[in-house]
Amino acid sequence: MIKTRFGALLLIVTIFVVQYVGAVESGPSNTVGFWKADVGHGFTQISFPLLPNDKTVTNVLGDQLTGAGVPEESDQIHRWNSGTASFEICWYNIETSQWEGQFSELSESESYWIYVQPTSPAMQTIITYGNIIEEPSYGMGQMVPGYNAIGSIWAMPAQVTQAGLNGFEGGLYLFLSDLLMGYDASTGSYSYAWQNESSTWMGDLTALEPLQGYWIYVAPGHDGFDWPNYPQPESPIANGIIQVNPNPIQDNLKSIPPVPTPQPVTYSTSTSQPVQSTSVKGGAQ
Repeated sequence: MIKTRFGALLLIVTIFVVQYVGAVESGPSNTVGFWKADVGHGFTQISFPLLPNDKTVTNVLGDQLTGAGVPEESDQIHRWNSGTASFEICWYNIETSQWEGQFSELSESESYWIYVQPTSPAMQTIITYGNIIEEPSYGMGQMVPGYNAIGSIWAMPAQVTQAGLNGFEGGLYLFLSDLLMGYDASTGSYSYAWQNESSTWMGDLTALEPLQGYWIYVAPGHDGFDWPNYPQPESPIANGIIQVNPNPIQDNLKSIPPVPTPQPVTYSTSTSQPVQSTSVKGGAQ
């Protein structure tokens, strides 16, 4: 069982499938995990390392958050689209019992922002299950120039130095390097990992944690990179070294564009930017 910074936990169990063919036989075993997250008013960044075969938002979340008849009054999920460099939203329509909006499915490799309305209960709990990825590595896809929102798909912390980020480009200074960034809601600040010109990892972000969301920022002038091999961590103990940057981090961040910040859909914003309501199929479980 793993607890995270924002009051979530992840539990892994093994389910043995029983088959009845004349006599009772034990069939193949599927390792599944259950995760639980408490979300309060405002935004909580989260990832979904465990998802069922049906990854539609309706199937994964059902009615566990507070819905409404219009997106302005419903709790929302925001997804960063790196291709358009903008946020997309999904909301729970209580009239159709479906999640609707600008995207339909969740992905293990992405992170999301759950927005809880001020009029919703002060604390809501999300509980769901998903398949444990048991392959030795996972393809995280293409990281494009600018910001990319990612999640860690493994059930234990993965050390940054062992994450397979071979396409990551470093630089003489922090602001010339690609960046890996993690937000700490308890302090309202970011932690960082980057590479110097010798490809040595530096910074105060040492591991990717289950259920957490992260940014990868591809610096200007860099082409982006494919991340085809995110290895399953062998243990939570670091096998590499991250050095502490001798210079104050904030002084080196002045030339980096501000981190994208999601905004809740409200009546004032939705008038000029209407949400396209696309039904997300799949029954809640």
